[in-house]
Amino acid sequence: MKNRENPGLLARITLLKFLPIKALFYGLILFLGSCVQKEVKVFCIGDSTMSHYDLKKMEESYGGPDFPRRGWAMALSAYLNDNAEVRNMAVSGRSSKNFRAQGYWDKVLEEIQEGDFVIIQFGHNDEKEEDTTRYTEAFGAFKDNLIRYAKEAEEHGAFPVIATSIARRKFNAEDQLVDTHGDYVLASREAAKEAGVPMIDLNQMTTDYLNQLGPEESKEWFLHIDPGVFEKLPEGMEDNTHLSKQGACAVSGLFADGLEQSKSALKNYLLDQKPDCNIIP
Repeated sequence: MKNRENPGLLARITLLKFLPIKALFYGLILFLGSCVQKEVKVFCIGDSTMSHYDLKKMEESYGGPDFPRRGWAMALSAYLNDNAEVRNMAVSGRSSKNFRAQGYWDKVLEEIQEGDFVIIQFGHNDEKEEDTTRYTEAFGAFKDNLIRYAKEAEEHGAFPVIATSIARRKFNAEDQLVDTHGDYVLASREAAKEAGVPMIDLNQMTTDYLNQLGPEESKEWFLHIDPGVFEKLPEGMEDNTHLSKQGACAVSGLFADGLEQSKSALKNYLLDQKPDCNIIP
């Protein structure tokens, strides 16, 4: 049987032969340009477990260089490509209540542009009943505040992500981690569900990892400092809430793991390979 020719295909091939090289080049550039990833900002709002720390100020406060305290969002940029700029706006001591009341959220809204991302993590300070400027009820103002942050981010064209609070290092007699956040974690999960936004369950992920490490190895995640290492800490320090450099990098890595499994478009900005924690300043 005689082969049939495709006249349409032949016409396109013939046309291609006579197209100027310059036209082919610019066509290729336009095609590649359509594939270029949009540059975005990733705003992080939350408390001291997430926030940025000035290394120089810590050196002065504690009497020695390279004090190890870090917020986990300080390490987040190492897990994202160059098209995602991390803006760590989290502030120590803030709850979902006073972060807004003291004007920090307004500063975020001034910068947000369409297509940006907002990562929301509160809870540690919302639990403090003795402080009326920070305290919120888990299934009352706290949950409402998280939903409100998410909705306002969306109104500004951004994509919110709610993260549950990281676990504190507190082990019982059976060497199992004890939950210290209670309803605040449950309320965060409910807030994400009701707001219809992605949720990264850092509380569960950090709990599982700390249980895996155990009481001794898990100390490296937090601020366990021997006496005399820093001039202004003659008796050392034992802080099981705030993260060390290693802990911040590990938690940020867990966030990246959760992000990869989520429906958030931010996962498209993750690097193919995770970084070495030693590169985190």
